[in-house]
Amino acid sequence: MSTDVYGVRVLKVDPDRLRVRFQVLVVFYDTESRTHIPLPGEEPGVFLHFLWESAAGLLIHGERKGPLDRVLSTDDIVNYEWVDTNARRFISEVRRTETLNDPPTEEQWEEFHDFYDEIGGTWQDEDLLVQGEYEIQVTDRKWLEHLSRGQAWGSAAYPLNGDSWTAEDAPHIPDLAQPAVSLRPFETTTGSVKHDHVERMEFSDDGKYLAVCSDQGRVWVYDTADWSETVHTHAGDWIVPLMMWVPGEHVLVVKGYSTRHEPEEESQWAYDVDQGTEVEAPFQRGHRRSGDGAYRISPNNADEGGFDLHGEEREPYRRLSHAGDWDPIQCHAFSGDSSRLFLGAQKNLYVVDPAKGEVADKVVDASKRLFKLASNPDGSYLAIGGFSRKLSYLEFGKNRPHELCIWRMADKKIILGHQFRTYIDELAWSPNDGRWLAVALKPIRDGQSHRGKTEIAVFQMGPGESH
Repeated sequence: MSTDVYGVRVLKVDPDRLRVRFQVLVVFYDTESRTHIPLPGEEPGVFLHFLWESAAGLLIHGERKGPLDRVLSTDDIVNYEWVDTNARRFISEVRRTETLNDPPTEEQWEEFHDFYDEIGGTWQDEDLLVQGEYEIQVTDRKWLEHLSRGQAWGSAAYPLNGDSWTAEDAPHIPDLAQPAVSLRPFETTTGSVKHDHVERMEFSDDGKYLAVCSDQGRVWVYDTADWSETVHTHAGDWIVPLMMWVPGEHVLVVKGYSTRHEPEEESQWAYDVDQGTEVEAPFQRGHRRSGDGAYRISPNNADEGGFDLHGEEREPYRRLSHAGDWDPIQCHAFSGDSSRLFLGAQKNLYVVDPAKGEVADKVVDASKRLFKLASNPDGSYLAIGGFSRKLSYLEFGKNRPHELCIWRMADKKIILGHQFRTYIDELAWSPNDGRWLAVALKPIRDGQSHRGKTEIAVFQMGPGESH
C-alpha cells in the first residue's frame, strides 16, 4: 500500500458551472531534514489523479465504477506521460487561491510527524499542516457528479509537470502537439555530412524567411509563406559559425565565433536572398543583435561569464553586470521589439533592459540547465530548451533528452511543455508577428548525433487540445 502524500477535501462543488474547490494538505514530511513534498502547482495532472481517486468507493461487483473509470483505465492513470499529455482533456484550469503554513515555522516543525493518515475524513493537526485551496474547472459536469461537500481522502499522487496555460495565453503560445511543418535540410545536401548539425537559426526581421546555418557552414533559407527551400549554399569554413541578418534587409551574413579575449575579426560572408547572390555588406558585430539593430552583445572579460552591450562600434558602450558573481550565460535572445534581452545562465534567467544596460528582473534557479531560448515579439513569453523536468517519473534510460518549455513572463511560470526524445539544438521565434516557433531537433541515438540528421519542427501559435 502506498504512503499518502496529500490529503484532499471537497470544499464546494458546482457541477452546473463545471467547478469544484479542493483543500489539499501535505501529509508526508521528513522531520529530520526539515523537508516536505511541495504543494501542487497549477498543472492538471495531479488533480486528474485526485478526481479519479475520489470515486474509489464506487464499486459494483468489486470493480471501480466512478465516472472517470468509464474512460480511463488504471494503466492510463499510472502512466505519467499519458497523464501529462491528456489531463487537459478533463481539467481545463487549476488555480491556487490560498496557501497556508508554507513554509512551516520552526515551531511547527517541532510539532510535525513524518506521516499523517486519514481517519474519518480528517487528519491530525490539520491546522498546522502545509495546505492550499484550489479552484478547478473541468470539461464535463459528469466528472463532478459523484462529489459532495466535506468528502475527503488520502492520495499517493504527486505533482507532475503538465500544462497550465489558460484561454488568455492560447493565441500567443505554440501548439506543441503537432508541428505545422517539418523541415529536413540535410536531405538535399550533397557530400559528407559527418560531424554536421544545425548551429544557428534566425528569422528575417519581417518574418519572410527562416535562415539555417550548420556547424560546417552550410546555409539554407526557407520562405515562410510555403516553407519552400529558397537558398541552399555554403558560406565557407568557419570555426563555430555565427549567422545574422543585416537589419531591415534580406541579406544574410555568416562569420566566425569571437571570444572575450580578442577583438572581433572583421571578416564575414554575405548573401542577398532576394538577388540570390553573394554580396558585400557592412560588418555585423557581436554574437546577437536586437530586432532594430540598435543593440548587440559580445562576450566580456568580467568575472561573471556574461556579455556587454554595444552598437556598430568596436568597443562596447554599456558594461553589463548580470549576476555580481560567476553565473556564465548559456543562451540569449532579444525580444522581437528590442525592449528586452534575455540571458539564460547556469543558475538564473536574467531579464535585461538594453536601453539602460541593467538587469530589470530575474528568475532565480530557473532550471537545472538552460540550453537554448527564444522570445516572442514583446517578451511576454519565452521558449526554453533544457533538460527534462520529467526525469523523475519518465524512463529515458542512459539518454537525457531535452524538453521544450514555454514560460509566461508575467508570473514567471512554465505553462506549456513538450517532451522530445532528442536534443534541442536551436530555437527561433518569428520576431514580427510571433506566428512561428522553429525548433531544431538533433537525435540522441549513438552514431546519429552529428551526422546531418537534425530536423526542424515548425510550430504555429494557438495550442489545441491533445487527443
